[in-house]
Amino acid sequence: MIRTATPADAAAIAELKVRAWRAAYAEFMDLDGLDAAAETADWAEYLDAIPGEHRLWVTVVDGEVAGFCRTGPATEDLDLGPAAGEVYGLYLDPARIGTGLGRELFAHAVSDLETRGHDPVCVYAYVPNTGAIAFYERAGFARDGVERLDEEIGVPEARLARIVNKPR
Repeated sequence: MIRTATPADAAAIAELKVRAWRAAYAEFMDLDGLDAAAETADWAEYLDAIPGEHRLWVTVVDGEVAGFCRTGPATEDLDLGPAAGEVYGLYLDPARIGTGLGRELFAHAVSDLETRGHDPVCVYAYVPNTGAIAFYERAGFARDGVERLDEEIGVPEARLARIVNKPR
């Protein structure tokens, strides 16, 4: 089941983020400061005052949050135009990778962006995370040559985009 996240999901989202980051990023990021309690407070604050154009989706399996995906406008990607949307993050419980849940959640989030008129839609993936890049490529996204440095952690990110309504 995929549904909109609520403030009551903050702890589950935080714990899942910590597990997912440790599984996906440990080889190229310093994760010593990653703390589920601090993350819980941050997610609770975000969910209490979520910006109007943002969405935070969770996929729930057997009553447990198994993944989450956050989306909204691509405000920093002016080259994509004013209607661009972005998947800000997609995280799945590492034990559930390969089950199809991530694909379903990502498709749901992208479909919601497109239904709300966002075109194109983009997502960033850390360059060393080749598994994530391949996942987004299988979902119909392609690297468009744009990269940016996540200055907080010092790791480059590649932008992948999908244009829905191509000009004629």
